[in-house]
Amino acid sequence: MVDLANGLENWLDSVEKSANLSATKKAKVTGAGAAVFAEVLKKNTPVSGEDYLSGRSVGHTNAKHGKKPRKTKHLRDSITYRPGINHDKLPTGDTAVGFDSKYSALVGRFVNNGVRNMSAKQVKNMHFFDRSQTEARTAILKAEAEGMKHL
Repeated sequence: MVDLANGLENWLDSVEKSANLSATKKAKVTGAGAAVFAEVLKKNTPVSGEDYLSGRSVGHTNAKHGKKPRKTKHLRDSITYRPGINHDKLPTGDTAVGFDSKYSALVGRFVNNGVRNMSAKQVKNMHFFDRSQTEARTAILKAEAEGMKHL
């Protein structure tokens, strides 16, 4: 009975050692998954018919406050991530996938969650973030498993 207990404790110790990763190793694994999720999210993000190549001005004209008007781009082009950096910009090893500015995140939230009196096009585009998470789940796990193999 003592041998079984020692064997199980040794096995548990070896599993814990392999599961406890440093922040840099964890960043490599989660970064691989984030890259896959970002591509799926870019594919599923709805795109408007606006042409943003010339840098369309959005929001309030801040010229009267001494600031330049904000320029924007398509929501699909603002998806970003940094391997190993979480949403609080701390190097924890976790990787957050999101939008590059607060304005893009706000627009993304409205498109994802919907607003009052929506058109058929807006209803069709709802929950694109959730659909992307569901669609990318297996691909993310495969990418992270490959990342774990190369550590």
